[in-house]
Amino acid sequence: MELIENTYFGWNPLAHAVGCPTPVWDDAEVLHEEGVRPLAGSTEPHGCTNGACTHATTFGRVRLRLLCRDCDTVHTISAEGLGQAMAHTSVTGWGQPPRRIGEVWLWPGRPAIPGGDPHQYLVTRQAATVTEATLYGIITRYRDASGNPLWIAAAVPDPDGAHQVSTLRWRYSSNGLAELEDAAAWIADAELPAVRTLVVTV
Repeated sequence: MELIENTYFGWNPLAHAVGCPTPVWDDAEVLHEEGVRPLAGSTEPHGCTNGACTHATTFGRVRLRLLCRDCDTVHTISAEGLGQAMAHTSVTGWGQPPRRIGEVWLWPGRPAIPGGDPHQYLVTRQAATVTEATLYGIITRYRDASGNPLWIAAAVPDPDGAHQVSTLRWRYSSNGLAELEDAAAWIADAELPAVRTLVVTV
């Protein structure tokens, strides 16, 4: 299963030309074709008896082409044996709007089973977008030794943090919490300045 940080981070936008008035891709087209390998020093086609051989004379190739008609930029991405999958945002998590719980926004990861709820969320303090710069926390569901579902929350990304949840390190981490709302509230309160009690004597 894909880690939630890989669902949201590490993807780079394809650049438009500098000054493009409308930086939106007009068309995204895909081409499936068969490529032919050049023969090295022989006119005989490749004929390996190994069924797992990837050096066949022909091979499947997929090319993805993006076009912006405003700046005339074209990106073509191709690969041999490139996998292609079509899915809905309810399956990938990515592409869904965030869910607000209290003072934080939860960005869903993949559901544990099709049609189920996500088992991980990235957390931000605003709804604009989730990036490595706006990331504030993570919530992950797990089961305890008795099989009861619980949530663990972590807050404040810190490469030197004492807590690791998924592949990321965090400054703070909670104990097991019964409800998703509890985990969101725990993150919302993380690293808030302590309120000093004012005592007035008369």
